[in-house]
Amino acid sequence: MSNVNVTVQYDLTNGLAAFYWQNREIISAFYSGIGFTSGQGYIEGVNYKNWTWTSLTSNEVMVTATANAKPAMKQYFTFDQSNSFLVRVEADGTNLSANWMGPVIVSSPGVVDIGSYGDDRALFVPFDNDGFVSYNAMSINSSDTGFEVAAFYDNLTRNGLVVGSVTHDTWKSGVYWNWNGVTNRLTQMNVFGGANSSTYTHDVMAHGSVFGNSLISPTVFVGFGLDWRTTMEAYADENTLMVPKLAWTNGVPFGWNSWGVIQTGINYTDATNASAFIKNNLQGSNFNNNGTVYINLDSYWDNLTSSQMQAFVNYCHANGQKAGVYLAPFAWFGSSVNASNTTMQGSSYTYSQALLKTTTGGYETNDSGLALDPTHPGTQARINYFINEFTNWGMDYLKIDFLTHGALEGVYYNTNVTTGMQAYNQGMQYIYNLVKGTMFISESIAPLFPYQYGHSRRIACDAEASKISNTAYTLNSVSYGWWLDRLYCYNDPDIMVFQGPTTDENQSRLINAAITGLFLDGDSFTNAASQSAAIASLTNAAVNALARSGQTFIPVEGNTGTAASMVFTSQQNGASYLAVFNYSANPSVTNVDLSRAGISGAVNALDLWNGSVLPVTGFLLTVPLNAKQGRLFQLLSPIVLQTPQIKPGGEFVFTLVGPAGYSYTFQSSTDLVLWNPVLTISNATGTLQFFTGKSGASNAGFFYRALMLP
Repeated sequence: MSNVNVTVQYDLTNGLAAFYWQNREIISAFYSGIGFTSGQGYIEGVNYKNWTWTSLTSNEVMVTATANAKPAMKQYFTFDQSNSFLVRVEADGTNLSANWMGPVIVSSPGVVDIGSYGDDRALFVPFDNDGFVSYNAMSINSSDTGFEVAAFYDNLTRNGLVVGSVTHDTWKSGVYWNWNGVTNRLTQMNVFGGANSSTYTHDVMAHGSVFGNSLISPTVFVGFGLDWRTTMEAYADENTLMVPKLAWTNGVPFGWNSWGVIQTGINYTDATNASAFIKNNLQGSNFNNNGTVYINLDSYWDNLTSSQMQAFVNYCHANGQKAGVYLAPFAWFGSSVNASNTTMQGSSYTYSQALLKTTTGGYETNDSGLALDPTHPGTQARINYFINEFTNWGMDYLKIDFLTHGALEGVYYNTNVTTGMQAYNQGMQYIYNLVKGTMFISESIAPLFPYQYGHSRRIACDAEASKISNTAYTLNSVSYGWWLDRLYCYNDPDIMVFQGPTTDENQSRLINAAITGLFLDGDSFTNAASQSAAIASLTNAAVNALARSGQTFIPVEGNTGTAASMVFTSQQNGASYLAVFNYSANPSVTNVDLSRAGISGAVNALDLWNGSVLPVTGFLLTVPLNAKQGRLFQLLSPIVLQTPQIKPGGEFVFTLVGPAGYSYTFQSSTDLVLWNPVLTISNATGTLQFFTGKSGASNAGFFYRALMLP
């Protein structure tokens, strides 16, 4: 079975398959397995006796395994991309149940081999962004279980294998690996549905079972390529072929959130003062996107009365702003002793009736919040009550938090729902249906998947302060989760707060946000220090212009363990950008190999913060950094002008073709006098006149070039 660079050879005598990329064996033997809870126990595909295959479509094949006293096991292989394939497993029988289904299982010494061994890594991906868990690009010579997706790659060559689930309606998916003493190769690798962890998924119960005469696993992506980062992006794109991401056409949100400094003390005066300060000091000084700024109230917005909330929204709208609010739809932060006598908003149910329970009747809790059953009518009525309030007030932005509570395994009111991910999908779909596209939906503490219910998702846990430790923590998630902006419209780096840290720390935090996605401040604006720090940080035209793209930068290196990469890059609108960070308390110098960063032809690097220019020597950019400082550069490339038209009197007229919206300075190998040495072109073309002052001048041997400036 093959397509372009991918081949899978299936041995119909033993149920083993091998994966090749460009005739290079990557996985030499894999099979499928199912953990039944209906009495059959754990069965592996290699335990069967007979295997037959059927071509279902031009790019899909089904292999059926049969044996006496075993449910039929069907493996579906789909070849819809050049560098990857999809596989899922199905069990057919009568009254079956299972809580573990693995489409890809490896269990032989050294059978996963990426073929290059300079600096081999295994990437651990966390289930959600709670509890300050980091991504971990650990040595491949390790053993661990990550969630939804994993990558195995050589950081030097970047060759790499990516495996992970691309369906997220039923199963929490995991990737287990173990090298077991075979250096730089894996002996065990399971890609499976049924992942469960008290630490990472916060479950106190085992993964729920699925029931029926036909049980279907998650669909798994298996891909390989010369650059694991590209393969990670291909994995994300394969997800959106299954379920499109939630579209948003109004640009990345710029704005403010009350949780940065004010937090639990938010009141009407502080909320309207923030709106007024931004209106008068920031909104007209580059801190906006298409003229729009969001003023968002976080948790404790209910310190305001209903009439004050309406007045707040009206005040923001009068200032040309949009207003936002907060909801924890699946978590209740009340006391369990009061659950039976506290009525849920919008319903006659008490919280004790809607709280998620274990099989023994105990309540489930995480982050000091009691989990609500997303399928219970009381939970849904409560959500409906708040969404109706928000809609009636005219809210434009909804931050939903503590969403992982809705994905916990438990006993659900809807008996057709048997897994946490089924419950979570039902709850999120309910919210989506109520909002009906009227608000930007921002997910905060949330699982990575599913993604189709939110426009953005917090890429890490809380990191509102501008301390360099928070910036480094957030950039760990950018280093290994940048590809999530292909699933959500924008990644969210959390709120920026500029009062207190050093100027260099503030610069790092600002750049962190500009290269990640959402661009929200959280200063109080209640004192001169807060106001001046915000004005100094948020009115930089060049940085804000880049932030408006909402595009997450890509790491240059992927070997930093639980730390962050120091160098990130992005290609946008025909230009190259580079962000360089120093996370230490001492000054440093970083030598950036631009060829390693995928940048060629640059001659200078323009610092977008202060306008200074650093020279590029060959492919090397030397970047001096203060303690805790980040710097953001646009790489300037020479643009060769077309051969000039020579007019009488020695006038040279050049035509320049380049990106629109930039100005250009010009250099020449002659002593020509520039009539207009700086030119701004608006429609990607422009003309420039040189004058020699000599009649009958020739253009022979002259060299001309332009340097692009923002």
